[in-house]
Amino acid sequence: MIEPPYDQFIVLDPMLWSGLTMSNNLVVTVVGYDKPGIVAGITSVIAEVNGNIVSIKASTLSDLFVMNIIVDVSKIRCTKEEFIKKLKEKALQIGVGIAAEDEKEFLRTKKLIAFDMDGTILDAEAIDEMAKYAGVQDKVAELTRKAMEGEIDFAHALKERVKMLKGLPVKVVEEIAERLPIVKGAEEIIRTLKSMKFITVLITGGFDLVAKKIAERLGFDYWFANKLGVENGRLNGEVEVLISGGESKLRILKQVAEAHGIDLEECIAVGDGANDLLVLEKVGLGIGFKPKPIVEREAKAVVNINDMRAILALIASGRSKMSGEGEEE
Repeated sequence: MIEPPYDQFIVLDPMLWSGLTMSNNLVVTVVGYDKPGIVAGITSVIAEVNGNIVSIKASTLSDLFVMNIIVDVSKIRCTKEEFIKKLKEKALQIGVGIAAEDEKEFLRTKKLIAFDMDGTILDAEAIDEMAKYAGVQDKVAELTRKAMEGEIDFAHALKERVKMLKGLPVKVVEEIAERLPIVKGAEEIIRTLKSMKFITVLITGGFDLVAKKIAERLGFDYWFANKLGVENGRLNGEVEVLISGGESKLRILKQVAEAHGIDLEECIAVGDGANDLLVLEKVGLGIGFKPKPIVEREAKAVVNINDMRAILALIASGRSKMSGEGEEE
């Protein structure tokens, strides 16, 4: 369980923004296990592009180091996108998570968060664990890898993998779901986000028999997954594909958000694979968690440490309405 009170991370000192013009400012949030070189590494990138550090603030989240830097980018020697790419590259090199957002986006109230399941909430791929039991681990794992890195069509790969699981008892699938490892910090972050009034959603290209168990275990408000075909208590080798590429994930997210009167800009999404990328690009803040290379390149924020508490640090700092204060427009 995370020990310190969260309110120290939720609101940055309002004086940091006093008199600043938002249009030229980028807020860079860095989080990771404290080690030499974090501050020097990130600030060296800022200096390299001629960014001006307006303010810098450091804090801790249990054993995680958190740093917020406001950077004036009005006179940088490259595009903002190139600057953010350089920051992400340095953060991944150092071994810390990072988000770089326009100041208005950073301060915008976030109300809903959607997570992928396999490789994100779960510290495993559920289908690979099922394949071990069925004796087809290597074949399924290779298809999983290709699908998650965007090399082959996700829906096709999913159907081919499920065919290999034909005959697997449902009871075995449920037992596997019960013992699948949850990534470090996941239970704490879901509990904390719900206390902060976030709507929590699990959207996975995985399977209903697994997603239901995980969603109930962690207390998600909603869960969505593909439906495995079952006959006489065993998998029949078929799957009703409700979620495949990013389009289907985005459609579901929009439906949930609209039902609660929430805009996409007020949503956060967390995922690791190619089928998460469209959602990560369209929401207010998309976070690649232990991301595959394609997500690492494109996501607005990346966390490559196996600790989901880092995500809390990225999304909580500066979200003023989460502590009951007004939002700056």
